[in-house]
Amino acid sequence: MTATTLIDTLPASWYRDAQVFEKERRHIFARNWHLIGRSEQLAKPGDYVTGDVAGWPVFAVLDREGGLRAFHNVCRHRAGPLFDDAGGHCQTIRCLYHGWMYGFDGGLRTAPGFPETGALDKSKFGLFPVRVDAWRGLLFVCLDPEAPPLDAWMGDVADLSDPFPAITDFSFHSLTTYEGRCNWKAYGDNSCEGYHLPFIHGGLNKAVASADIRAYEKGGFVGFDIGYSGEGDVRAGKGLWVYKFPAVLLHFSERAINVEQVEALEPGRIRIQSYYWVPKGDEKFGDDYVADSRAVIAEDMGVCERVQKNLDAGLYSSGKLSAEKEPGTIFFQQRIREAMDLPPVELGNSA
Repeated sequence: MTATTLIDTLPASWYRDAQVFEKERRHIFARNWHLIGRSEQLAKPGDYVTGDVAGWPVFAVLDREGGLRAFHNVCRHRAGPLFDDAGGHCQTIRCLYHGWMYGFDGGLRTAPGFPETGALDKSKFGLFPVRVDAWRGLLFVCLDPEAPPLDAWMGDVADLSDPFPAITDFSFHSLTTYEGRCNWKAYGDNSCEGYHLPFIHGGLNKAVASADIRAYEKGGFVGFDIGYSGEGDVRAGKGLWVYKFPAVLLHFSERAINVEQVEALEPGRIRIQSYYWVPKGDEKFGDDYVADSRAVIAEDMGVCERVQKNLDAGLYSSGKLSAEKEPGTIFFQQRIREAMDLPPVELGNSA
């Protein structure tokens, strides 16, 4: 593919069609790892965090031996929720609907009102398990038992980020949640290219002196090797931006780290969970860095929402991508096409 090659975009219908979205849930999101929190949130047995993977509620908990466990947030009785908050601490796992109780291993312990012996075989009604693992202070889950391990899934992100400070070198500042009226792919298309910077991000464009953008097969991500101009208060030196397929963004720099999980809620609605780590003891820089990031995300969300409105209107059907200006978006859309051709991940009752 030469720099002058033009590539067809994904069909506009893929950004609004409910059947396409339902297919993406099982072909893409169930197959990949999903960020649900920080490792430090599970410090002692009984600590838990909850999350949502394209409509599948999940949670992770630290068991009594200090091991990570994760399950669907679904009681095996009548699909009631086990937790209804973002996280906390529990002594046992109890369904909020009818009180069925489970151990941290997911096994059913008691079913109030049901006979202790006889018709209900407790061994067949444990919680639906989910894979869970940690990567450099980040907590991920995966619904597919056949997916690659988390380290392999991250691929070359590890080597590329090694020159930068680690999460443990910083202090956690905050988690900000954003919601937007656009398809997750519209946000991904935008995040995988720098073509739009001069037109959408005036301040960020001045701060970026150079950007080498390329796709990485090992790990399946788009990497931005960034050189900052020194203009502005929060961006200096070198940076690494990563869009990890399907929907994790990682931003490394010499003074801060920002990691985002884009959650696909509906064909035309997303939620972004954005985590910030900043220098220890430098409250002003931390606040300024987060404010700058929020402004950039608002600019991205604003243009993606306007794109989505046009996609929904039904006039535009498809366009062209430039291999010179949009190699990352070409890679991102090709990964989507490939994933949609794979068999779906099968989930369901084990009893």
